[in-house]
Amino acid sequence: MIRRNHLAVLLVPLGIATSAPADSPPAFITRFDATLRNQPAQGRLLIFLLKDNAKVSPRQTPADGPFLDNPQPIYGLDIAHLAPDETCAVSRDAAGFPVPVDQLPEGRYRAQAVLDLNQTNSDWQREPGNLYSEVVSFTKSADEPFTVQLPLTKAVAHDEDAAAPGLEWFETDSKLLTDFRSRRVTLRAGVLFPEHYDAARRYAAVYLVPGFGGDHYVARMVQRMGQMSPYAGELRRHAFIITLDPESENGHTLFADSENNGPCGRALVEELIPALEQKYPLIPEASARIVTGHSSGGWSTVWLALQYPGTFAHAFAGAPDPLDFHAFQKINLYRQPNFYTDEQGNDLPSNERNGVVLMTIRQENLWEEARGPNNSSGQQWDSWQAVFGPRNARGHPAALFDPFTGVIDPKIVEHYRRYDVNHLLTENPDRFAPIFANNIRIIVGGADEWNLNAAVELVRENLANIGHPMNGSTSFGRITIVPDTTHGTVMMSPEYRTMGQQILEVLRQAGHAGP
Repeated sequence: MIRRNHLAVLLVPLGIATSAPADSPPAFITRFDATLRNQPAQGRLLIFLLKDNAKVSPRQTPADGPFLDNPQPIYGLDIAHLAPDETCAVSRDAAGFPVPVDQLPEGRYRAQAVLDLNQTNSDWQREPGNLYSEVVSFTKSADEPFTVQLPLTKAVAHDEDAAAPGLEWFETDSKLLTDFRSRRVTLRAGVLFPEHYDAARRYAAVYLVPGFGGDHYVARMVQRMGQMSPYAGELRRHAFIITLDPESENGHTLFADSENNGPCGRALVEELIPALEQKYPLIPEASARIVTGHSSGGWSTVWLALQYPGTFAHAFAGAPDPLDFHAFQKINLYRQPNFYTDEQGNDLPSNERNGVVLMTIRQENLWEEARGPNNSSGQQWDSWQAVFGPRNARGHPAALFDPFTGVIDPKIVEHYRRYDVNHLLTENPDRFAPIFANNIRIIVGGADEWNLNAAVELVRENLANIGHPMNGSTSFGRITIVPDTTHGTVMMSPEYRTMGQQILEVLRQAGHAGP
Protein backbone atom coordinates (compact mmCIF):
# COMPACT_ATOMS: atom_id res chain seq x y z
CA MET A 1 0.00 0.00 0.00
CA ILE A 2 1.38 3.41 -0.95
CA ARG A 3 0.76 6.10 1.65
CA ARG A 4 1.29 9.84 1.57
CA ASN A 5 1.55 11.96 4.68
CA HIS A 6 -0.12 15.31 4.03
CA LEU A 7 -1.98 15.72 7.30
CA ALA A 8 -3.01 18.85 9.16
CA VAL A 9 -2.53 18.64 12.93
CA LEU A 10 -4.50 20.53 15.56
CA LEU A 11 -3.25 20.85 19.12
CA VAL A 12 -6.00 19.27 21.20
CA PRO A 13 -5.92 16.69 24.03
CA LEU A 14 -4.72 13.21 23.18
CA GLY A 15 -6.92 10.11 23.49
CA ILE A 16 -6.73 7.98 26.60
CA ALA A 17 -7.76 4.48 27.66
CA THR A 18 -9.87 4.11 30.79
CA SER A 19 -11.71 1.42 32.69
CA ALA A 20 -15.41 1.13 32.04
CA PRO A 21 -18.15 0.60 34.62
CA ALA A 22 -18.64 -3.09 35.26
CA ASP A 23 -22.09 -3.13 33.64
CA SER A 24 -21.11 -1.27 30.46
CA PRO A 25 -20.02 -2.97 27.24
CA PRO A 26 -16.51 -2.54 25.85
CA ALA A 27 -16.39 0.43 23.54
CA PHE A 28 -14.28 2.90 21.62
CA ILE A 29 -15.57 6.42 22.17
CA THR A 30 -14.94 9.18 19.70
CA ARG A 31 -15.96 12.77 19.05
CA PHE A 32 -14.61 15.88 17.36
CA ASP A 33 -14.39 19.48 18.47
CA ALA A 34 -16.10 22.37 16.68
CA THR A 35 -12.68 23.98 16.19
CA LEU A 36 -11.77 21.04 13.94
CA ARG A 37 -15.06 20.86 12.05
CA ASN A 38 -17.95 23.23 12.72
CA GLN A 39 -20.69 21.19 11.06
CA PRO A 40 -22.16 17.68 11.49
CA ALA A 41 -20.34 14.80 9.87
CA GLN A 42 -21.55 11.78 7.92
CA GLY A 43 -19.40 8.85 6.84
CA ARG A 44 -17.82 5.57 7.86
CA LEU A 45 -16.29 5.56 11.34
CA LEU A 46 -13.41 3.11 11.58
CA ILE A 47 -11.40 1.82 14.52
CA PHE A 48 -8.06 0.29 13.53
CA LEU A 49 -6.10 -1.83 16.00
CA LEU A 50 -2.54 -3.11 16.07
CA LYS A 51 -1.55 -5.76 18.60
CA ASP A 52 1.80 -5.12 20.24
CA ASN A 53 3.36 -8.25 18.77
CA ALA A 54 2.12 -7.54 15.24
CA LYS A 55 4.75 -8.15 12.58
CA VAL A 56 4.59 -4.71 10.99
CA SER A 57 7.04 -1.85 10.65
CA PRO A 58 7.33 0.23 13.85
CA ARG A 59 6.84 3.30 11.67
CA GLN A 60 3.31 2.23 10.76
CA THR A 61 0.24 3.31 12.69
CA PRO A 62 -2.95 1.25 13.10
CA ALA A 63 -4.78 3.26 10.43
CA ASP A 64 -2.14 2.29 7.86
CA GLY A 65 -3.96 -1.06 7.56
CA PRO A 66 -4.72 -3.46 6.04
CA PHE A 67 -1.63 -5.42 6.98
CA LEU A 68 -1.80 -8.30 4.53
CA ASP A 69 1.14 -10.18 6.04
CA ASN A 70 -0.31 -10.08 9.55
CA PRO A 71 -4.08 -9.33 9.70
CA GLN A 72 -5.13 -6.92 12.46
CA PRO A 73 -8.55 -6.06 13.97
CA ILE A 74 -10.83 -3.40 12.51
CA TYR A 75 -14.30 -2.13 13.46
CA GLY A 76 -16.63 -0.06 11.29
CA LEU A 77 -19.84 1.87 11.78
CA ASP A 78 -21.84 4.07 9.38
CA ILE A 79 -22.48 7.53 10.84
CA ALA A 80 -25.52 9.41 9.53
CA HIS A 81 -25.13 12.52 11.70
CA LEU A 82 -22.44 13.30 14.25
CA ALA A 83 -22.48 16.87 15.52
CA PRO A 84 -19.45 18.68 16.95
CA ASP A 85 -18.82 17.68 20.60
CA GLU A 86 -21.30 14.80 20.32
CA THR A 87 -19.88 11.41 21.29
CA CYS A 88 -20.21 8.14 19.37
CA ALA A 89 -19.50 4.66 20.71
CA VAL A 90 -18.19 1.82 18.57
CA SER A 91 -19.21 -1.27 20.52
CA ARG A 92 -20.55 -4.78 20.10
CA ASP A 93 -23.01 -3.83 17.33
CA ALA A 94 -20.29 -2.53 15.00
CA ALA A 95 -19.08 -4.63 12.10
CA GLY A 96 -15.80 -6.17 13.13
CA PHE A 97 -12.90 -8.35 12.11
CA PRO A 98 -11.89 -10.89 13.25
CA VAL A 99 -14.35 -10.81 16.17
CA PRO A 100 -16.85 -8.32 17.68
CA VAL A 101 -15.55 -5.69 20.08
CA ASP A 102 -16.73 -7.62 23.14
CA GLN A 103 -14.81 -10.72 22.00
CA LEU A 104 -11.49 -8.98 21.41
CA PRO A 105 -8.72 -11.25 22.74
CA GLU A 106 -6.77 -10.02 25.73
CA GLY A 107 -3.51 -8.27 25.08
CA ARG A 108 -1.86 -4.93 24.56
CA TYR A 109 -3.08 -2.90 21.56
CA ARG A 110 -2.63 0.42 19.81
CA ALA A 111 -5.86 1.99 18.49
CA GLN A 112 -6.66 4.77 16.05
CA ALA A 113 -10.00 6.16 14.84
CA VAL A 114 -10.77 7.49 11.36
CA LEU A 115 -13.97 9.15 10.16
CA ASP A 116 -13.98 8.66 6.39
CA LEU A 117 -16.24 11.45 5.17
CA ASN A 118 -15.48 11.34 1.47
CA GLN A 119 -15.01 7.72 0.41
CA THR A 120 -13.72 8.66 -3.04
CA ASN A 121 -10.36 6.88 -2.82
CA SER A 122 -8.95 3.56 -1.60
CA ASP A 123 -6.78 5.49 0.89
CA TRP A 124 -8.52 7.73 3.44
CA GLN A 125 -5.27 9.70 3.80
CA ARG A 126 -5.71 11.05 0.26
CA GLU A 127 -9.16 12.52 0.98
CA PRO A 128 -9.02 16.09 2.31
CA GLY A 129 -11.29 16.71 5.28
CA ASN A 130 -11.28 13.19 6.69
CA LEU A 131 -10.89 13.18 10.48
CA TYR A 132 -8.63 10.94 12.54
CA SER A 133 -7.27 10.49 16.04
CA GLU A 134 -3.95 10.12 17.76
CA VAL A 135 -2.71 6.58 18.39
CA VAL A 136 -3.77 5.32 21.83
CA SER A 137 -2.40 2.29 23.65
CA PHE A 138 -4.63 0.17 25.84
CA THR A 139 -4.70 -3.25 27.48
CA LYS A 140 -7.57 -5.68 27.08
CA SER A 141 -7.75 -7.87 30.18
CA ALA A 142 -9.72 -11.09 30.40
CA ASP A 143 -13.42 -10.54 31.18
CA GLU A 144 -12.85 -6.88 32.07
CA PRO A 145 -14.81 -4.19 30.20
CA PHE A 146 -12.87 -1.27 28.80
CA THR A 147 -13.45 2.13 27.26
CA VAL A 148 -10.94 3.69 24.92
CA GLN A 149 -11.30 7.41 24.25
CA LEU A 150 -10.28 8.25 20.68
CA PRO A 151 -11.16 11.90 20.02
CA LEU A 152 -10.80 12.93 16.38
CA THR A 153 -8.20 15.66 16.64
CA LYS A 154 -6.75 15.92 13.14
CA ALA A 155 -7.94 16.45 9.58
CA VAL A 156 -6.41 15.43 6.27
CA ALA A 157 -5.22 18.57 4.54
CA HIS A 158 -5.66 19.53 0.92
CA ASP A 159 -2.79 18.26 -1.15
CA GLU A 160 -0.29 20.97 -1.97
CA ASP A 161 2.52 18.89 -3.41
CA ALA A 162 5.04 21.00 -5.25
CA ALA A 163 6.46 19.59 -8.45
CA ALA A 164 10.18 18.81 -8.41
CA PRO A 165 12.50 19.94 -11.18
CA GLY A 166 11.75 17.81 -14.22
CA LEU A 167 8.39 16.66 -12.84
CA GLU A 168 4.96 18.23 -13.31
CA TRP A 169 1.44 17.37 -12.17
CA PHE A 170 -1.16 17.42 -14.93
CA GLU A 171 -4.95 17.56 -14.56
CA THR A 172 -7.89 17.74 -16.94
CA ASP A 173 -11.60 17.29 -16.36
CA SER A 174 -13.31 14.18 -17.71
CA LYS A 175 -16.71 14.77 -19.27
CA LEU A 176 -17.18 11.02 -19.77
CA LEU A 177 -16.68 10.16 -16.09
CA THR A 178 -18.36 13.31 -14.79
CA ASP A 179 -21.49 12.43 -16.71
CA PHE A 180 -21.37 8.84 -15.48
CA ARG A 181 -20.73 9.57 -11.79
CA SER A 182 -22.78 12.79 -11.57
CA ARG A 183 -19.90 14.60 -9.89
CA ARG A 184 -16.82 16.35 -11.18
CA VAL A 185 -14.10 13.87 -12.06
CA THR A 186 -10.55 14.98 -12.77
CA LEU A 187 -8.01 12.89 -14.66
CA ARG A 188 -4.48 13.21 -13.27
CA ALA A 189 -0.97 12.30 -14.28
CA GLY A 190 2.57 12.78 -13.04
CA VAL A 191 4.70 13.90 -16.00
CA LEU A 192 8.42 13.14 -15.72
CA PHE A 193 10.37 15.00 -18.40
CA PRO A 194 13.18 13.36 -20.38
CA GLU A 195 16.69 13.97 -19.18
CA HIS A 196 18.45 16.74 -21.13
CA TYR A 197 15.00 17.83 -22.32
CA ASP A 198 14.96 19.62 -25.67
CA ALA A 199 11.79 21.70 -26.16
CA ALA A 200 12.30 21.67 -29.92
CA ARG A 201 12.11 17.87 -30.07
CA ARG A 202 9.10 15.53 -29.94
CA TYR A 203 9.24 12.51 -27.66
CA ALA A 204 7.70 9.11 -27.10
CA ALA A 205 5.68 8.47 -23.94
CA VAL A 206 5.83 5.57 -21.51
CA TYR A 207 2.51 5.40 -19.64
CA LEU A 208 2.97 3.82 -16.22
CA VAL A 209 -0.09 2.37 -14.43
CA PRO A 210 0.55 2.04 -10.66
CA GLY A 211 -0.43 -1.08 -8.76
CA PHE A 212 -3.23 -1.18 -6.23
CA GLY A 213 -3.02 1.72 -3.77
CA GLY A 214 -0.85 3.84 -6.05
CA ASP A 215 -1.76 7.05 -7.83
CA HIS A 216 -0.03 9.58 -10.07
CA TYR A 217 2.26 10.59 -7.21
CA VAL A 218 4.16 7.35 -7.82
CA ALA A 219 5.98 9.54 -10.35
CA ARG A 220 7.97 11.00 -7.47
CA MET A 221 9.19 7.54 -6.52
CA VAL A 222 10.16 6.78 -10.12
CA GLN A 223 12.16 10.01 -10.21
CA ARG A 224 13.84 9.40 -6.84
CA MET A 225 14.79 5.81 -7.71
CA GLY A 226 17.15 7.11 -10.36
CA GLN A 227 19.15 4.27 -11.87
CA MET A 228 17.31 1.74 -9.69
CA SER A 229 14.14 2.32 -11.75
CA PRO A 230 13.41 0.04 -14.72
CA TYR A 231 12.63 3.28 -16.58
CA ALA A 232 16.07 4.83 -16.06
CA GLY A 233 19.24 4.99 -18.11
CA GLU A 234 19.20 5.72 -21.82
CA LEU A 235 15.40 5.38 -22.00
CA ARG A 236 15.01 8.57 -19.94
CA ARG A 237 16.75 10.57 -22.66
CA HIS A 238 14.18 9.55 -25.27
CA ALA A 239 10.81 9.43 -23.52
CA PHE A 240 8.47 11.09 -21.09
CA ILE A 241 7.50 8.77 -18.22
CA ILE A 242 3.84 9.56 -17.47
CA THR A 243 2.34 8.02 -14.33
CA LEU A 244 -1.44 7.64 -14.40
CA ASP A 245 -3.96 7.83 -11.55
CA PRO A 246 -6.21 4.73 -11.49
CA GLU A 247 -8.08 5.65 -8.29
CA SER A 248 -11.84 5.91 -7.75
CA GLU A 249 -14.32 5.47 -4.90
CA ASN A 250 -14.12 1.74 -5.67
CA GLY A 251 -10.33 1.64 -5.61
CA HIS A 252 -8.26 0.74 -8.67
CA THR A 253 -10.30 1.00 -11.87
CA LEU A 254 -7.87 -1.12 -13.94
CA PHE A 255 -8.65 1.42 -16.69
CA ALA A 256 -11.46 -0.85 -17.84
CA ASP A 257 -14.89 0.44 -18.81
CA SER A 258 -17.26 -1.01 -16.21
CA GLU A 259 -20.80 -0.72 -14.90
CA ASN A 260 -19.65 0.59 -11.53
CA ASN A 261 -16.72 2.85 -12.38
CA GLY A 262 -17.80 4.07 -15.79
CA PRO A 263 -15.83 4.47 -19.04
CA CYS A 264 -12.36 4.62 -17.49
CA GLY A 265 -10.54 3.19 -20.50
CA ARG A 266 -12.29 5.56 -22.88
CA ALA A 267 -11.57 8.52 -20.60
CA LEU A 268 -7.87 7.68 -20.70
CA VAL A 269 -7.71 7.18 -24.46
CA GLU A 270 -10.21 9.83 -25.59
CA GLU A 271 -9.62 12.58 -23.01
CA LEU A 272 -6.41 12.33 -20.97
CA ILE A 273 -3.94 11.24 -23.64
CA PRO A 274 -5.13 13.82 -26.20
CA ALA A 275 -4.91 16.52 -23.51
CA LEU A 276 -1.36 15.45 -22.64
CA GLU A 277 -0.35 15.39 -26.29
CA GLN A 278 -1.75 18.88 -26.71
CA LYS A 279 0.32 20.32 -23.85
CA TYR A 280 3.58 18.38 -24.16
CA PRO A 281 5.72 17.64 -27.25
CA LEU A 282 4.63 14.02 -27.51
CA ILE A 283 4.58 12.03 -30.73
CA PRO A 284 0.86 11.35 -31.35
CA GLU A 285 1.34 7.85 -32.77
CA ALA A 286 0.68 4.40 -31.34
CA SER A 287 4.28 3.37 -32.03
CA ALA A 288 5.41 6.16 -29.67
CA ARG A 289 3.07 5.13 -26.82
CA ILE A 290 4.15 2.35 -24.45
CA VAL A 291 1.99 1.18 -21.55
CA THR A 292 3.47 -0.61 -18.56
CA GLY A 293 2.63 -1.52 -14.97
CA HIS A 294 2.91 -4.09 -12.21
CA SER A 295 0.20 -6.07 -10.35
CA SER A 296 -3.13 -4.26 -10.86
CA GLY A 297 -1.13 -2.01 -13.13
CA GLY A 298 0.02 -5.12 -14.98
CA TRP A 299 -3.57 -6.25 -15.61
CA SER A 300 -4.42 -2.72 -16.77
CA THR A 301 -1.46 -2.84 -19.16
CA VAL A 302 -2.60 -6.09 -20.80
CA TRP A 303 -6.23 -4.91 -20.97
CA LEU A 304 -5.37 -1.56 -22.55
CA ALA A 305 -3.12 -3.25 -25.10
CA LEU A 306 -5.89 -5.66 -26.09
CA GLN A 307 -8.71 -3.09 -26.17
CA TYR A 308 -6.81 -0.18 -27.72
CA PRO A 309 -4.11 -1.53 -30.06
CA GLY A 310 -4.51 1.62 -32.14
CA THR A 311 -3.45 3.70 -29.14
CA PHE A 312 -0.68 1.59 -27.56
CA ALA A 313 1.67 -0.26 -29.89
CA HIS A 314 3.41 -2.19 -27.11
CA ALA A 315 2.79 -3.24 -23.52
CA PHE A 316 5.11 -4.48 -20.77
CA ALA A 317 3.22 -6.05 -17.87
CA GLY A 318 4.60 -7.26 -14.56
CA ALA A 319 2.80 -9.80 -12.32
CA PRO A 320 -0.69 -8.92 -13.59
CA ASP A 321 -3.86 -9.48 -11.58
CA PRO A 322 -5.65 -12.69 -12.67
CA LEU A 323 -5.76 -12.98 -16.47
CA ASP A 324 -7.76 -16.21 -16.32
CA PHE A 325 -10.60 -16.61 -13.83
CA HIS A 326 -10.02 -20.34 -13.63
CA ALA A 327 -7.15 -19.11 -11.44
CA PHE A 328 -8.63 -16.08 -9.68
CA GLN A 329 -5.73 -16.25 -7.25
CA LYS A 330 -6.53 -19.68 -5.72
CA ILE A 331 -10.18 -19.75 -6.84
CA ASN A 332 -11.67 -21.39 -9.92
CA LEU A 333 -14.66 -19.13 -10.44
CA TYR A 334 -16.27 -21.44 -12.97
CA ARG A 335 -16.17 -24.64 -10.91
CA GLN A 336 -16.00 -23.83 -7.22
CA PRO A 337 -19.25 -23.21 -5.30
CA ASN A 338 -17.48 -21.38 -2.48
CA PHE A 339 -15.10 -18.43 -2.69
CA TYR A 340 -13.37 -19.19 0.59
CA THR A 341 -12.79 -22.95 0.64
CA ASP A 342 -11.49 -25.79 -1.50
CA GLU A 343 -13.35 -29.04 -2.19
CA GLN A 344 -12.31 -30.39 1.21
CA GLY A 345 -13.63 -27.33 3.02
CA ASN A 346 -10.18 -25.93 3.83
CA ASP A 347 -9.78 -22.16 3.76
CA LEU A 348 -7.93 -20.94 0.67
CA PRO A 349 -4.90 -18.69 1.11
CA SER A 350 -4.84 -15.19 -0.30
CA ASN A 351 -1.29 -14.30 0.69
CA GLU A 352 1.06 -17.27 0.92
CA ARG A 353 4.84 -17.14 1.10
CA ASN A 354 7.22 -20.11 1.26
CA GLY A 355 4.31 -22.40 2.08
CA VAL A 356 3.17 -20.24 5.01
CA VAL A 357 -0.33 -18.77 4.80
CA LEU A 358 -0.17 -15.15 5.93
CA MET A 359 -3.81 -14.27 5.22
CA THR A 360 -6.73 -16.28 3.89
CA ILE A 361 -9.23 -15.10 1.28
CA ARG A 362 -11.92 -15.26 3.98
CA GLN A 363 -9.90 -13.06 6.35
CA GLU A 364 -9.11 -10.46 3.71
CA ASN A 365 -12.73 -10.18 2.58
CA LEU A 366 -14.11 -10.02 6.14
CA TRP A 367 -11.62 -7.22 6.85
CA GLU A 368 -12.94 -5.40 3.77
CA GLU A 369 -16.55 -5.98 4.88
CA ALA A 370 -15.80 -4.20 8.16
CA ARG A 371 -13.98 -1.44 6.26
CA GLY A 372 -17.00 -0.87 4.01
CA PRO A 373 -20.12 -3.06 3.67
CA ASN A 374 -21.81 -3.94 0.37
CA ASN A 375 -18.48 -4.04 -1.46
CA SER A 376 -17.84 -0.36 -0.73
CA SER A 377 -14.44 -0.63 0.97
CA GLY A 378 -12.45 0.36 -2.12
CA GLN A 379 -9.93 -2.33 -1.22
CA GLN A 380 -8.49 -5.06 -3.44
CA TRP A 381 -11.28 -7.67 -3.62
CA ASP A 382 -14.03 -5.03 -3.65
CA SER A 383 -12.20 -3.17 -6.41
CA TRP A 384 -12.29 -6.30 -8.55
CA GLN A 385 -16.00 -6.72 -7.90
CA ALA A 386 -16.51 -3.12 -9.01
CA VAL A 387 -14.62 -3.64 -12.28
CA PHE A 388 -15.73 -7.15 -13.24
CA GLY A 389 -19.27 -7.26 -11.85
CA PRO A 390 -22.59 -5.47 -12.39
CA ARG A 391 -24.14 -2.87 -10.11
CA ASN A 392 -26.75 -3.89 -7.54
CA ALA A 393 -30.03 -2.15 -6.69
CA ARG A 394 -28.34 -0.08 -3.95
CA GLY A 395 -25.80 1.33 -6.37
CA HIS A 396 -22.90 -0.77 -5.07
CA PRO A 397 -20.91 -3.43 -6.92
CA ALA A 398 -23.02 -6.60 -6.95
CA ALA A 399 -21.69 -9.33 -4.68
CA LEU A 400 -19.90 -12.15 -6.45
CA PHE A 401 -20.16 -14.15 -3.23
CA ASP A 402 -21.70 -13.92 0.21
CA PRO A 403 -19.10 -12.13 2.38
CA PHE A 404 -19.87 -14.30 5.41
CA THR A 405 -20.41 -17.75 3.92
CA GLY A 406 -18.38 -17.42 0.72
CA VAL A 407 -21.13 -18.97 -1.44
CA ILE A 408 -20.64 -17.83 -5.06
CA ASP A 409 -23.49 -16.43 -7.16
CA PRO A 410 -23.22 -18.14 -10.59
CA LYS A 411 -25.23 -15.36 -12.28
CA ILE A 412 -22.58 -12.83 -11.33
CA VAL A 413 -19.82 -15.19 -12.49
CA GLU A 414 -21.24 -15.02 -16.01
CA HIS A 415 -20.77 -11.26 -15.98
CA TYR A 416 -17.10 -11.74 -15.12
CA ARG A 417 -16.40 -13.64 -18.35
CA ARG A 418 -16.29 -10.41 -20.35
CA TYR A 419 -13.18 -9.38 -18.35
CA ASP A 420 -11.51 -12.81 -18.35
CA VAL A 421 -8.59 -12.16 -20.69
CA ASN A 422 -7.95 -15.83 -21.44
CA HIS A 423 -11.66 -16.40 -22.10
CA LEU A 424 -11.65 -13.52 -24.60
CA LEU A 425 -8.58 -15.04 -26.25
CA THR A 426 -10.31 -18.42 -26.55
CA GLU A 427 -13.52 -16.92 -27.90
CA ASN A 428 -11.83 -14.63 -30.42
CA PRO A 429 -8.28 -15.85 -31.17
CA ASP A 430 -8.15 -14.11 -34.56
CA ARG A 431 -8.53 -10.75 -32.86
CA PHE A 432 -6.53 -11.14 -29.67
CA ALA A 433 -3.78 -13.70 -30.38
CA PRO A 434 -1.97 -11.41 -32.88
CA ILE A 435 -2.05 -8.57 -30.35
CA PHE A 436 -0.40 -10.82 -27.78
CA ALA A 437 2.15 -11.98 -30.32
CA ASN A 438 2.99 -8.56 -31.70
CA ASN A 439 2.42 -6.15 -28.80
CA ILE A 440 2.60 -7.70 -25.31
CA ARG A 441 5.31 -8.91 -22.96
CA ILE A 442 4.50 -10.30 -19.51
CA ILE A 443 6.81 -11.23 -16.65
CA VAL A 444 5.80 -12.79 -13.33
CA GLY A 445 7.47 -14.56 -10.43
CA GLY A 446 7.10 -18.32 -10.30
CA ALA A 447 6.51 -18.09 -6.53
CA ASP A 448 4.09 -15.14 -6.59
CA GLU A 449 2.47 -15.05 -3.13
CA TRP A 450 -0.90 -14.13 -4.64
CA ASN A 451 -0.71 -17.07 -7.10
CA LEU A 452 -0.85 -14.69 -10.06
CA ASN A 453 1.62 -16.83 -11.99
CA ALA A 454 -1.04 -19.57 -12.32
CA ALA A 455 -3.28 -17.46 -14.57
CA VAL A 456 -0.29 -16.26 -16.61
CA GLU A 457 0.69 -19.90 -17.19
CA LEU A 458 -2.83 -20.68 -18.47
CA VAL A 459 -2.60 -17.78 -20.94
CA ARG A 460 0.80 -18.98 -22.13
CA GLU A 461 -0.51 -22.52 -22.66
CA ASN A 462 -3.55 -21.21 -24.55
CA LEU A 463 -1.43 -19.07 -26.86
CA ALA A 464 0.87 -21.99 -27.59
CA ASN A 465 -2.11 -24.19 -28.48
CA ILE A 466 -3.50 -21.45 -30.75
CA GLY A 467 -0.16 -21.30 -32.57
CA HIS A 468 1.30 -18.17 -31.01
CA PRO A 469 3.96 -19.33 -28.56
CA MET A 470 5.03 -16.39 -26.41
CA ASN A 471 8.73 -17.20 -26.26
CA GLY A 472 10.08 -14.15 -28.09
CA SER A 473 11.82 -16.26 -30.72
CA THR A 474 9.31 -15.90 -33.54
CA SER A 475 7.48 -12.73 -32.47
CA PHE A 476 7.76 -9.70 -30.22
CA GLY A 477 5.40 -11.23 -27.63
CA ARG A 478 6.95 -12.97 -24.66
CA ILE A 479 5.78 -14.46 -21.38
CA THR A 480 8.54 -14.94 -18.80
CA ILE A 481 8.01 -16.77 -15.52
CA VAL A 482 11.03 -16.25 -13.28
CA PRO A 483 11.47 -19.24 -10.95
CA ASP A 484 11.62 -18.76 -7.17
CA THR A 485 10.73 -15.06 -7.29
CA THR A 486 7.73 -13.46 -5.60
CA HIS A 487 5.37 -10.62 -6.45
CA GLY A 488 8.00 -8.14 -5.29
CA THR A 489 11.34 -9.88 -5.80
CA VAL A 490 10.66 -10.56 -9.48
CA MET A 491 11.17 -6.81 -9.96
CA MET A 492 14.78 -7.25 -8.84
CA SER A 493 15.44 -10.09 -11.29
CA PRO A 494 17.75 -9.52 -14.28
CA GLU A 495 14.84 -10.37 -16.58
CA TYR A 496 12.67 -7.60 -15.13
CA ARG A 497 15.42 -5.03 -14.87
CA THR A 498 16.00 -5.14 -18.63
CA MET A 499 12.47 -3.80 -19.23
CA GLY A 500 13.67 -0.25 -19.81
CA GLN A 501 16.20 -1.44 -22.38
CA GLN A 502 13.50 -3.49 -24.12
CA ILE A 503 11.24 -0.43 -24.32
CA LEU A 504 14.12 1.63 -25.70
CA GLU A 505 14.76 -0.99 -28.41
CA VAL A 506 11.08 -0.85 -29.42
CA LEU A 507 11.22 2.93 -29.71
CA ARG A 508 14.44 2.78 -31.73
CA GLN A 509 12.95 0.28 -34.16
CA ALA A 510 10.02 2.67 -34.65
CA GLY A 511 12.39 5.58 -35.26
CA HIS A 512 11.50 7.42 -32.03
CA ALA A 513 14.90 7.19 -30.32
CA GLY A 514 18.44 7.72 -31.47
CA PRO A 515 21.11 5.01 -31.68
